[in-house]
Amino acid sequence: MMKQPQTPPRGFTLIELMVAMAIAMIALLAVSQLYINSRQTFNLLAMQNRVSEDGRFALAMLQRTISQAGFRPNPNQALPTNHVSSDSAGTITVRFNADGVNQMDCAGGVAAAGPTELTIARSGSKLQCGSTDWLAPSDGGGGNATEVVDFRLSYGVDDADNDAGGNPRTPAEYGCGADLGAMRARDCVANRFVDTLAGISADQLVAVKVCLVLRSEKTDRTLIKAAGVSNCSNAEISGSQDDQKLYRMFQTTVLLRNR
Repeated sequence: MMKQPQTPPRGFTLIELMVAMAIAMIALLAVSQLYINSRQTFNLLAMQNRVSEDGRFALAMLQRTISQAGFRPNPNQALPTNHVSSDSAGTITVRFNADGVNQMDCAGGVAAAGPTELTIARSGSKLQCGSTDWLAPSDGGGGNATEVVDFRLSYGVDDADNDAGGNPRTPAEYGCGADLGAMRARDCVANRFVDTLAGISADQLVAVKVCLVLRSEKTDRTLIKAAGVSNCSNAEISGSQDDQKLYRMFQTTVLLRNR
């Protein structure tokens, strides 16, 4: 019986090889694009998280520090006239008499007992309390830190209520809810906010409004803005439209509890 001749093994033709290579290239391009998009999304989320975390931290420190203004262990002591002061829209100094247990210093530790003065201000791209950096760019720039673009404060003023005769009450009648008999007490709610403390007495000051604009130190080429970013005064920040940096504004109002 004769054996059938075996068919010699057949390889890929040139056309088949070219088709396979084309399919592989398309798949590789798709995977590469997916990786690039995922990496860009990761970088953008990391920038957003960093700016958000730094903003929340700054607001928490500001709220804790400013709310201490005017504290004294003996509430029967008179409220000092300078428990809150400011020499510019981006600087605030708070003063209190620490009890050595419950008040905080600039570094986040317990403030030593006795008269204490803390100054918070923007210095370049930093937010500082005394000599302590609360927010600061990395050394040399270009890192993953956060830059301070704007820091502005305004002050809530509780205007004097009128008495039964329609006349403004005097500072001696301020009570913020105290029982003054037939005379209605001051309610300790801000009637207006001002940018300067000139002419504002300690009794009138009831709140501090804080505005903070931060931006990422890192850039991302996918950050395309339709317009420039506004600062706390609603003015456009120079170069913000095309700098490929992430911006975010943080705002809070701190009530001054120590009356």
